[in-house]
Amino acid sequence: MCLMPVVETTSSPGRLYSGKSSATRKSERRQIFIDAAISVYAEFGYHGATVRKICARSELTSRYFYESFRDNEELFTACYEQVLQELLSKALDAAQQFPDDKASQTIAFQRTFFSELKDKPELARVFLTDLASVGPIVSRYFLRSVDEIAGLYPEHTPIQHEDAEVPKLVRRALIGGVLHLAKEWVEQGFVTPIDTLLAATAILYGLPDGGALAEIEQPEKQPTSRAV
Repeated sequence: MCLMPVVETTSSPGRLYSGKSSATRKSERRQIFIDAAISVYAEFGYHGATVRKICARSELTSRYFYESFRDNEELFTACYEQVLQELLSKALDAAQQFPDDKASQTIAFQRTFFSELKDKPELARVFLTDLASVGPIVSRYFLRSVDEIAGLYPEHTPIQHEDAEVPKLVRRALIGGVLHLAKEWVEQGFVTPIDTLLAATAILYGLPDGGALAEIEQPEKQPTSRAV
């Protein structure tokens, strides 16, 4: 008697398709949605960016959208996180060009922050001005990101207090002030020169000779090779 082979009809989580596992393909689709959504948010704003538009830009169906994200707000949060991390990475790179000068680190960090916003005005409007009206998930993430920035920010003068919570609150207030200033600057069309913003924030941070520090330019980076 001849036995027919048993055909497995359920897909295994580790099954390969075009040489990639299902987990890898899912991760890649998620990143495609994030990149597409950043573009759509920049063009239409958060409230004009529908799931349909994002799916069309990504060239993926809504089925895959809901595989990765519960809704548009969750996707926006992922986009905000990516944009923020890219911005912080550039600002920290700038600050690290002054390893022995905390004041110059602070100004370099802020100059890069403001310059990136001005160079990408659509993203700046979405991720600063639309932020407050998106929803509670994004609001909670924003509060966490303020603390993250405060932890990375070059600290010119260490804050000392018997209550360990006070330095944290002071840093949060300083970062919040700079972000609020940046939000107004974006909404007003980048009218105020960056050097003027830097002179103001230098005084806010208690840096010596804020006007002079605002003139600090980043040293030219030497080309480096990176592993891909």
